[in-house]
Amino acid sequence: MSSPVQTDTRTDAHSRRPRVALVGCGGVGDVHRERLAREQADIVALCDPDADALARMAGLLPARPRLFRTEQDLLEAGLVDAVVLCTPHHLHGIQVRAALDAGVHVLCEKPFVVEAGEAAALVRAARERGLGLFVSFPLRSLGHALFLVAAAGRIGPLQRVTISCGERWVDEHARTWRMRAGGPGAGFLHDAGAPFLDLLLRIVDRPVTEVDAVLERGAFDVDVRASVRIGFKGGTRADVVLLGDSAERIERIQLYGEGGTAGWSAREDAVPDLYLRPAGGLAVSGDPHAAAMTPDAAFIAALRSGRGFGPDTAPDLFDAASALPLVTLLERITRQAAWK
Repeated sequence: MSSPVQTDTRTDAHSRRPRVALVGCGGVGDVHRERLAREQADIVALCDPDADALARMAGLLPARPRLFRTEQDLLEAGLVDAVVLCTPHHLHGIQVRAALDAGVHVLCEKPFVVEAGEAAALVRAARERGLGLFVSFPLRSLGHALFLVAAAGRIGPLQRVTISCGERWVDEHARTWRMRAGGPGAGFLHDAGAPFLDLLLRIVDRPVTEVDAVLERGAFDVDVRASVRIGFKGGTRADVVLLGDSAERIERIQLYGEGGTAGWSAREDAVPDLYLRPAGGLAVSGDPHAAAMTPDAAFIAALRSGRGFGPDTAPDLFDAASALPLVTLLERITRQAAWK
């Protein structure tokens, strides 16, 4: 049996019920609280600078957690085996580093961090310490995403991929950090657009060779719309349109390959369409409900397994190493984009 991560008052991370802290008690924290409850992980501590947010979240838990206003105080208390970071993107880097230095496993909200060099350094640090470092990309494990990734292998080589996503993001986040330009990583691209770019990278699964992007602020301080064209090694082209001020939530993903087509279409109050049509054959419908485990479930399962997280460990679906191409792409888009 592997030795405990810590030798202080916290329990072994490989115990049946890992002891977890939620860092960030807003809406995203609620999502993780519900997922962790389904996995029977004990949320023993909460951390947020907002006392009202702490009290609200504590009232939703079955057992009274310890409350902390800073990550430093939380980690110094030595109560937890793992932290789930539900904080603004520009804080992730320093918070992940602090947790790893304290010998604590980390599940970080998407899109991880905002600089590729920092992302790679944190992955190395986690491997060197034998700690789990996961990133929450729930779209990866949804039925339609799994279907499209598999479909790409059946109809490839891919010639073109088109993605369009519209959300009422501006209305939903008007008073949150996501629409304040105070730190890197704010805006629609990094927040709601990142999962679609991540899915694109998984579908095409080839190096990016060129990027052309336009980011639009409109009347706001951060980007609320994005138009991105991406070229991949081998000739695949992709067009991605992201609208954060849409009148409704709508998603369309279309794959065009030499061996057929595949696609996903979903909008509010409509039946979604998920299909694969081989060249010269009949269309086959996919099951959008055939989802795999959530990032939280994968994270807790990995901790319970007792396995290591060393340099030779095979990456999990949500392992932070798999987020490096996305962080690199987001950094490149932000650096090269024309702004309107």
